[in-house]
Amino acid sequence: MPNKKKGTIALPLEKNEIIKDYRLAYQSRQASLIGRREVLSGKAKFGIFGDGKEIAQLAIARAFQKGDWRSGYYRDQTWMFMLGVMSIQEFFAQLYAHSDTTHDPASGGRQMNAHFATRLLHPNGTWRSQTQLYNTAADVSCTAAQMPRAVGLAYASVVYRSLKELHNLKDFSINGNEVTFATIGNASTAEGHFWEAVNAIGVLKAPAVISIYDDGYGISVPNQFQMVKENIGTLLKGFERDPHTPPDKAHNGYDHYTVHAWDYPALVETYQTAAEIAREYHIPALVHVIDVTQPQGHSTSGSHERYKSAERLKWEEEFDGLKKMRQWMIDNRIISVPELDALEKADYDTVEGFRKAAWDAYLAPITEERAQVMDMLEEIAGASNHVAELRMLRDRLATLPSFTRRDIHTIVHEALRLLRDESHPNKQVLIGWKHENDKLNLERYGSHLYSGTAMKVDEVKPVYADESPTMFGFEVVNAAFDAALARDPRLIAFGEDVGKLGDVNQGFKGMQEKYGAMRVTDTGIREATIMGQAIGMAMRGLRPIAEIQYLDYVLYALQTMSDDLASLHWRTAGGQKAPVIVRTRGHRLEGVWHSGSPMMGILSLVRGMYVLVPRDMTHAAGFYNTLLKSDEPAIVVEVLNGYRVKERLPKNIGEIALPLGVPETLREGKDMTIVTYGACCRVVLDAADKLAKVGIDVEVIDVQSLMPFDIRSKIIESLKKTNRILFVDEDVPGGTTAYMMQEVIEKQGGYFHLDSPARTLSAKAHRPSYGSDGDYWSKPNPETVFDAVYEMMHEVDPNAYPVFK
Repeated sequence: MPNKKKGTIALPLEKNEIIKDYRLAYQSRQASLIGRREVLSGKAKFGIFGDGKEIAQLAIARAFQKGDWRSGYYRDQTWMFMLGVMSIQEFFAQLYAHSDTTHDPASGGRQMNAHFATRLLHPNGTWRSQTQLYNTAADVSCTAAQMPRAVGLAYASVVYRSLKELHNLKDFSINGNEVTFATIGNASTAEGHFWEAVNAIGVLKAPAVISIYDDGYGISVPNQFQMVKENIGTLLKGFERDPHTPPDKAHNGYDHYTVHAWDYPALVETYQTAAEIAREYHIPALVHVIDVTQPQGHSTSGSHERYKSAERLKWEEEFDGLKKMRQWMIDNRIISVPELDALEKADYDTVEGFRKAAWDAYLAPITEERAQVMDMLEEIAGASNHVAELRMLRDRLATLPSFTRRDIHTIVHEALRLLRDESHPNKQVLIGWKHENDKLNLERYGSHLYSGTAMKVDEVKPVYADESPTMFGFEVVNAAFDAALARDPRLIAFGEDVGKLGDVNQGFKGMQEKYGAMRVTDTGIREATIMGQAIGMAMRGLRPIAEIQYLDYVLYALQTMSDDLASLHWRTAGGQKAPVIVRTRGHRLEGVWHSGSPMMGILSLVRGMYVLVPRDMTHAAGFYNTLLKSDEPAIVVEVLNGYRVKERLPKNIGEIALPLGVPETLREGKDMTIVTYGACCRVVLDAADKLAKVGIDVEVIDVQSLMPFDIRSKIIESLKKTNRILFVDEDVPGGTTAYMMQEVIEKQGGYFHLDSPARTLSAKAHRPSYGSDGDYWSKPNPETVFDAVYEMMHEVDPNAYPVFK
């Protein structure tokens, strides 16, 4: 701290550092103002900015150290600029959706502006050293969606500090000293994700500093409609630990701070204190940043003048953090007004220069593509009967005031429609250009949905000896988890009842006693943050198996799975990954709950993850081993009524590896192919025995893996032989059976081999009714499978298969 001079106050930093901070905040404000202008002028599609929050973010950035993590939202630009995680030029590149990661490293143009991310991976997919980086998890627009993963990012520090066997992983942690900084707006604290995350972080005693920027509104809705007592800080007081107990003596609850968004010295002190205590003692902090202003309103989608009073707008102008810091600097003789005026003019010009450089870089390759198309159109026009129309298209393209690749390809498509009845070499050049650029653009905007590592794991078949014991299914998967926990100290299993009880079906029985409570851990009933805990831990180099107790409970976590986990690798263009294994169980149980099979809903929402549906515990073990050899997220749905079914234990239970996307033929046949998975395998095999007794020979195929699906087209080979197919599962009508039908009949060309219409057999549209009888008339059973097949065969040969019902 600088010495206090007579007649002045003690400054929080040296004068040159304060001036540097202000200039950065001023540049950030200009980026917001200029960014809004670019959207309103049509150069960018949408803008959301961090104006009004600059001063608080200066203080956060000063407390943030290499190795720390940010789990924030789209208002944190000043913080990111100060750390160098994103430059102002990169900020504008993202605003324009520049698809080159050298210009927009955070997302390669895939995310809206102000969605920040550190590139955590080398181009080959291996981890960079996180302890040498300022780490920021890729932002998610959905309100409060940054909170669940903050649980895992913070808790990873607890794991790294507690487990000696991980202390050598210096690229991921230095004694668990890393702090996770989470930010959220006041209105988003009304979301369940926020409260679940705050509670979980407190229970886990994880080092997090959670900041709530409170501007009094959620778009147009004031705090009186957002929260009880209109003050989130008041509500959070219940999480506060005893402030009179020294940090080294108390470890239950949060430190709680309230600070004005315009008070630069207090902000610097608050965040330094909160971060130091969190770092050393793993005591989390809640920082309520009040009196936040929002000079441009919520976003470019609307104007805050529509819902804020004249008095409120006047107050916001007076208490603007930038304006208040400027006056504070002048009052304390840190800098003079003329000096500040000169610096501000230079800083505006600097930001405008960054904007121009970003725009020119974004437009250059598109301009080149436009020139190529214009040249080709001119060449074609000279030999075409549509010379006038083609030159009009060329002129239209040439005179567009602003243009995108879509505009260019729209013109090309229109030209090819005109030329559909002509044939000459230059037309083929244009077609070739279109095909080549379509391929480039599909890669440009769609690459990295998967890393592909799981698909490269070699199959290891189970090996059995004469003495291989027969045991319950839960004992088989238990043996697999035992081997995996022994093999890799990074493997952490957690979920409701997973620890002491060993999960409700005993898959982890005895594992907590053997490996300790940090390796096999109980959690509260909080599915969204179980998922977030797994994401954050996986991003920090650990290998979590997160258990969601039942398949229908996955719905609580599905938003986090879909918006964050499944899209992470794609939305960062390969810059981040989180190899989470979600373990759950479902399908058959005789009741309304825990009996549903919402597989199509999951399939639709988690593209970017693998969806695996093993029919027994040996196959489940094979999938777990495969996933642990790769770096991709997946959900494994075990069969709920399979834990008490007897299986033989392979000698190599810890090594078996099941390939993804490869179905298994359970029974060969010549009359019809039945495609199914999971619990329905036993149902269909039972039906197959009954069908055999009336002379119908069916082939039964277990797909095993819904995503990816039958990558070797094994089902087609069966269909070529039988020429008839039935898809069976216990999802709702039009659900996963329809998905499987599309995969086989449409995508793999199975329609070509059909002699009868393809059919589906699913559960009923309602939830499964309670009890054995309710189950029987709610889901496919051996008799309904028999009837479906028999009816199809009756249509083929009524005499051989007469109606009997």
